[in-house]
Amino acid sequence: MSRTIGSILHGAYGDYYWQLTSLKLFARRNPGVRLRLYSASASRMEAIRQFDLSFADSVEPWQALLDNSPDEFLQYQVHDIELRQDVLSHLPKQVLAKIDQIHNRIFYRDLLGELPLPADLRLRLTADGLREADRVMEACGLDADLFDRRPTLAFLWRYRSAQSAIHPLGQPSPEECIQKYSQAFRRLIEDYDCHVLVTGMKLVTDETNRVRVDAKFSTFGLDLPPERCTYMKGLGWVADLEILSRCTAAAAMASGFSEALDTHRGGGVVLLDPPLVYALKFLKYRVRLFGNMTPRGMWRIWGARPHTVNRIYHWLSEALEAGGARRSNGSRMARNAKGRLAPGD
Repeated sequence: MSRTIGSILHGAYGDYYWQLTSLKLFARRNPGVRLRLYSASASRMEAIRQFDLSFADSVEPWQALLDNSPDEFLQYQVHDIELRQDVLSHLPKQVLAKIDQIHNRIFYRDLLGELPLPADLRLRLTADGLREADRVMEACGLDADLFDRRPTLAFLWRYRSAQSAIHPLGQPSPEECIQKYSQAFRRLIEDYDCHVLVTGMKLVTDETNRVRVDAKFSTFGLDLPPERCTYMKGLGWVADLEILSRCTAAAAMASGFSEALDTHRGGGVVLLDPPLVYALKFLKYRVRLFGNMTPRGMWRIWGARPHTVNRIYHWLSEALEAGGARRSNGSRMARNAKGRLAPGD
């Protein structure tokens, strides 16, 4: 009889994404194992069911462990305080005995050498998940043919505060970020006639959406022409991930969402102004995200500080053109004539 392996999914949506990604790889490498997944959060479980989880034999609430547990566990981030308080503290001793509570297993180590993931190893949406993405597009006023009509730029805002798990050292002030991102994106809109999709901004968090958006959205936005910019409404993390992954190019601030976006797209997300502690995490775990382990990626994260308007514009114009976007006639000449795009940035 094949052995059963359990894993408790927990944390923010980005943590769920990486745990599921690692477990999908584990299932691929161990075809004879039966994989049972348990969710620490009912609302998270509802969202993640939009992913194709057919690599697992079951996905249940963590309370199912009280009646029937697997033979052993492959548990990620076991030192997480919320996991220990919300789940582990309620499990019987015979179940806890199967969980290694000494070694804090990190999914980055299991994915070492696998990033960027090939398409068949990435998480994909179910038919219901794709329909939900279409519903969110309609609710946000996005036409179904938007991605065919013009180039699109995805942007994820996540500003790290002093209370954040990632210390904000090395991150510019929010006012500076807003100013330079707005300037760079406006120039991209002018030169490529692109549409910008923004998530993480311009949303009032209240009791109706607090759990869904993790209270991480800002109430302010960027200074962009409204006809060329759409703010996502925080209607679904998985739907937003899928929609933003379809854009011609993408830029993001450091977060679990930005990591999932880079993976879901197959790479190419331009990481803007990452805090130094966040960048050091890549070196510690040798995480191959945002092209950071290449000379070009290293330069962007470490050598090209501060991320100036010209640099952001240049990096994203390259990404747009790599995705098939074409610059308007004469726009480069006009830019250089005005001195707004310095060579070499």
